[in-house]
Amino acid sequence: MTKFAGLVGYATQEETVPGVWSPVEKPVMMKGDVISQASSVQNDGKVNSDITLNHRVSLIGDAYAFENYYNLKWIELNGMKWEISSVELRRPRLIVTVGGLYNG
Repeated sequence: MTKFAGLVGYATQEETVPGVWSPVEKPVMMKGDVISQASSVQNDGKVNSDITLNHRVSLIGDAYAFENYYNLKWIELNGMKWEISSVELRRPRLIVTVGGLYNG
């Protein structure tokens, strides 16, 4: 297994001014292991094909991670932000599946 150490992004809604809620991203440094690596290319009649990763990353979770796992939005791999498509809870770890590029 390949080791992972990098940023993972949480996105929450916070009231910036009274009555106005805005998305706020919080990047957090996390460590873990890359369980599997796979990718696919989707060409739905487009000029440029969409690349989708099917990586699974096992992250070591802390109290914050387990209380806010549903707010996980992206993970940074190879200098790029990738969308987290699913999260599986296996204490003390969070298993995340990576999808396409994150456009948040």
